[in-house]
Amino acid sequence: MWDFSQIDLKIGSDFVGIKADDNGGYAFYLPKGFDDFIAKYQNATGTDDSSKFNKVRDFFFLMYRTFRKFDRDNENNSRVTRKDAKNKKNQDQPTLSTGGITLEYQEESECILYSKLSMIERVLETYDDLAINSIEKKVRRSEEIDHSKIYKYLDRAIYLDNGAIYIDVMDLPRPMISYESTNIVNLYCFILNEIIQQLQEDVPDHVYGRSQDIQFLSQRFRDNYLTINHSLFDQDTFEETITFCKEALDNTDRNTHYKDADYWGLYEAIEIFLYGGLNPDLDDGDFWGIQGEQGFDYVWEDMCQTYFFKKNFDPIYNYDFDDICFADTDIPIDGHENSNRPGIEKNRVGNWNFKGSDDKLNKFGNEWLHQKLNSGGRHPKRGKILSWREVFCIEWDLNMRIFPNVQYQIIQYKISKLLRRYPQPDLIWLRSINTDYIRIIDFKNVSLKKYEDYRNKFLEETDQSYRIALEKQLGYELALQQTFPDIPIYNCFFIPFYFTNKLESDQKFLGTMEDRFNIRGIEIFKADFEVIQKVYLGIIEASDVLVGWENYYQPKIEATRHIHPSRKQTEIILLENQILKSDYVPLISFKNEKQIKNATNYIIKQVEIFFETIGENMPNLVESYFPYSESILADEFKKVNIEYFYDNLFYDLGEKQEDRDAKGKLKVKPKWCITFHINSTPIEVPQLKIPNSDLCRRYGTIDIVGTPILYYIYFTLPEILDVILKNK
Repeated sequence: MWDFSQIDLKIGSDFVGIKADDNGGYAFYLPKGFDDFIAKYQNATGTDDSSKFNKVRDFFFLMYRTFRKFDRDNENNSRVTRKDAKNKKNQDQPTLSTGGITLEYQEESECILYSKLSMIERVLETYDDLAINSIEKKVRRSEEIDHSKIYKYLDRAIYLDNGAIYIDVMDLPRPMISYESTNIVNLYCFILNEIIQQLQEDVPDHVYGRSQDIQFLSQRFRDNYLTINHSLFDQDTFEETITFCKEALDNTDRNTHYKDADYWGLYEAIEIFLYGGLNPDLDDGDFWGIQGEQGFDYVWEDMCQTYFFKKNFDPIYNYDFDDICFADTDIPIDGHENSNRPGIEKNRVGNWNFKGSDDKLNKFGNEWLHQKLNSGGRHPKRGKILSWREVFCIEWDLNMRIFPNVQYQIIQYKISKLLRRYPQPDLIWLRSINTDYIRIIDFKNVSLKKYEDYRNKFLEETDQSYRIALEKQLGYELALQQTFPDIPIYNCFFIPFYFTNKLESDQKFLGTMEDRFNIRGIEIFKADFEVIQKVYLGIIEASDVLVGWENYYQPKIEATRHIHPSRKQTEIILLENQILKSDYVPLISFKNEKQIKNATNYIIKQVEIFFETIGENMPNLVESYFPYSESILADEFKKVNIEYFYDNLFYDLGEKQEDRDAKGKLKVKPKWCITFHINSTPIEVPQLKIPNSDLCRRYGTIDIVGTPILYYIYFTLPEILDVILKNK
């Protein structure tokens, strides 16, 4: 077992767990947000509770239990594809290292989990009542006669007159169960009892059910070899206890002459624990923990979702998570019975299933999410009551349009003319205290330091993960505002954080809001990792956790929030030196700058007339221009990655101070682009005529909850060529 005082503490980019260092020791890679933990305990020495050994030991066993639970929760989860020795039918490719479990969540998204350590698992798995109680051969007197051994009993025989002999009893071996344990059983139970205490009884049921017997046999070993203060996991006695255990194992092995399978099973489990480390030959892999670009993201998200669902659940009445409107999760909750998931998955949350939907590339064909079917909001065009999933829907509307100043009736609103994509936020929480409000929560496995580094730096352009997270979170907020214009909406990133020097009153406090800054109006909530973890493991009840953010929010935008200039182009360039988003949009090559200028001026003028005609105020036509080489067609709408919409349609939400009103609400910032493909804008509007032209201007939109966020305006190549020829 490791000496926890000698383990180096680090924070990695895509790994949480323990692996060997180059110098021959071990490094414990902690989750993001544990910078203060490392600063306080990396070089700590001492005998009080703040010492490095005890703190690292306690956190190691909590993480060990966390990974075990995460592994168990996903073993039968239809949402992920699992590749390991237990599920060989899915092993169409090998795992990345020996003994690892590959969990695939979606296209090109996987993590490698090593939830087992042989030094601990072998001790837990070896326990067996008959092995512990040991079937031994006991010698006893028997009335049965073994004729092959008569010659050994001639001195005890009764000689008859006819020369025959009579033997009434023999001493023969006979199997029986003995409850007098041997030294190796005592030593094994001592190690097992120490592990049970560290895992806080989070052990297999058959081990937990005999914990008193294990403790009794453990005490026998302690009485013979140790003092009452010795422990395998105590800073002061760790090394001495290990030494005594090794000596006891060695003596027992030398003095045991008959060694059967039960003996060797106990011996190997003890030996691996006392002498082992990370051993690929024992299926430990090259590390213990979780690895992958998004590896620990999944663990952190499940931990957080578990807290919120437990917080909003009554196991007695199977309370149906009334405050949770939407959640992209399917975690198991003990006591919850899901009528949509009979059998082995009945405890998983998630009341809505979609298979092979158009909203995402669904590799596994089976996705679940939790949502309220009735949001209370209506679609502004169809009048349909929206489910919570539909509240965030991005629609490409190909129906005929009505202009405010034109009598042009819709005969029938055709749903088939809608192309739809469904963004899925982590959690939407509706709360009523003094007044209703909605909170958008995104669980981010990101350190506070990263957000601090961005405060005075314009790095959104180079860090796609940081930028996309902002854009989609603001897109969710904008969608909610369109559906619920009168309800306050609060937006926050929920990040892991380790709090040092907590007071007794803070032990069950959820965390604190970062009041020094926010990002485009998105607040940063520093969630207490220890509290979230203990709720996840069932050590404390979610109902006992104090939230503390109910009175924090104010209906205003602080001056300290991040403000960046727009990263998009500020002028129309019809020939662009970049990879095209669309395979179908043509390029126009101009002979000189004059032709570019003439074409640009013409397009701007026609677009201005167009927006005046439909009654849409677009004050910054050039700034809101969307490069047509980044536009997509109907055939591509369903195929393009969902991040395309965030990165191209919501990139500038909340960038400037004036992008939010006095109540903190985002302002809609519609965009426009030109298109030369008739399939992009199949809507003909005869009443809208461009001066000096017979062209009927066509257009289409991409909407969010019925509000256009992108206008496709139809031009023709001959139209542009005519402008160039007339202005030679």
